Amino acid sequence: MVKDALTRSYRCSKAFACRPPISKIQLNRNPVTQPSNEKRKLTVERLASPAIAHSLERSQIAKYHTKGGHGFTAEDANHLADVFHGKRAEIVGMNNEVNGAERIVNGLRIQSKYYQTAAKTVASAFASDSGLYRYAQLVLEVPKDQYDACVELMRKRIAAGKVPGFENPADAEKLIHKGTVTYKQAKNIARAGNIDSLVFDAKSQAVTSSYVLAISFTITFAHDFWHSRRIGDAAKSAANRSFLASGTALVTGVISAQVLRSRAAAVGVASVRRGVKNVTRSSIGRSAVQRLATGSLGRAVYGAAAVNHVSKLLRTNAVAATVATVATAGPDFYKAAFDRSISWKQFTKNVSVNGFGIAAGSAGWLGGSAIGAAVGSALPVVGTAAGGIAGGLLGAFGIGTAGSATAKAVADKAVDDDSQAMLRLMQDEVQSLAFEYMLSEPEIETLAKRVAATVTPDWLRQVYKEVNGLSDDETTRRCLRNALRPEFETLAKARPRVTLPTESELSSFLSDITNAANDKQPESSSNDC
Repeated sequence: MVKDALTRSYRCSKAFACRPPISKIQLNRNPVTQPSNEKRKLTVERLASPAIAHSLERSQIAKYHTKGGHGFTAEDANHLADVFHGKRAEIVGMNNEVNGAERIVNGLRIQSKYYQTAAKTVASAFASDSGLYRYAQLVLEVPKDQYDACVELMRKRIAAGKVPGFENPADAEKLIHKGTVTYKQAKNIARAGNIDSLVFDAKSQAVTSSYVLAISFTITFAHDFWHSRRIGDAAKSAANRSFLASGTALVTGVISAQVLRSRAAAVGVASVRRGVKNVTRSSIGRSAVQRLATGSLGRAVYGAAAVNHVSKLLRTNAVAATVATVATAGPDFYKAAFDRSISWKQFTKNVSVNGFGIAAGSAGWLGGSAIGAAVGSALPVVGTAAGGIAGGLLGAFGIGTAGSATAKAVADKAVDDDSQAMLRLMQDEVQSLAFEYMLSEPEIETLAKRVAATVTPDWLRQVYKEVNGLSDDETTRRCLRNALRPEFETLAKARPRVTLPTESELSSFLSDITNAANDKQPESSSNDC
């Protein structure tokens, strides 16, 4: 009995001396500040930048800054309104067909004309030499505020025999289609920095953001469900992250669209075009450019048209990626500049990792769309357009994830996260407190679970904020100790009450020790002899 008791006592003291149980306390080592979009959230948000660039380049925004740019904005604005009203609308004027339709809405072929006055708007639809209506089988879309005047002018043209196929002036309303925006609104939409252009961009990017919302929700829900097997938790997490990704996409899209209206953006295209032309001098480069253009537009494009489109696409991707990086850095900037819950070193690291991941996602979209379009064109069931979109999504998701992981690994070797310094100090304080409270191994197991639940990135940021950074280790240690002490107090209070043995129990215990020692004495003496 005495031997067993001494053995247990020895093992217990040895355990505290060597500290093996303390190592079982696994602190939550999530960084104090992952980039504002945490790992899984970043994955879905990387889809936003290339998706925005793709949607912008399928519009006519590159022409908005030109002299007649308001005509292109009128087409896009009227097209967007028709889409919002559930109509089957398509812009077809980019094929530059002479006297052809610019838009088709529910089968109605439309030619848009937006001039300063109703007289100029109607006159632009008639040939200057013969005076005849130039757009057979097409209706004329005019500014909203000029509609009545344009109808009256068209009646006069019909009465004068200038519209082949029409003799009754009352049919003028069949030829004039009322636009959804006025001439002034179309002019404003073509320029950056006004209410009309901002509202238009918000509406158009809301469509793209809805795609990002759906894709983000699907990816995040699947990922979280596979890990937790709980539908409710997965749905809640997916909803939160997808709404954040969609909101980021909306802000990024609006700002990018405003930037692309500037002349500086046009100059950027010219610079990029020179580089793309140099690439097309080789057969491999020429093929790559053609595949990129085909994947983006969803139809085969060659020669100068491919060069022009890829130049604009690269420019737009660069703008969208830059804006997305700045937008996602906003929360971290607030934490560093105002909340002071992270360091500027951590902020710089987060922005660098985010920026590299977003750039990698854009590159993945471009490469994936080219490959997807090539595969889709070979499969009649899929098609070039669908193949390009699917390939772009997979490319942005895969390459963006790999790029961000690589950047994070490299950055971790160069710069420690704020959390690493915090956790090193915390480990020391946990061990110190464990010895002070003489925790048993079961208590250490319980403590490990409680610490893992308590020490989250938000908790560490709050501690960092309270100690105003990590400049003073002693202050940090004191704050960590005060924050963790309640956990130890809880464990100590849960222990059973200790009652000292009575005098008779102690006397009996000592007698047992003496008797045990006397029983072993003869054996020891005989062995010595």
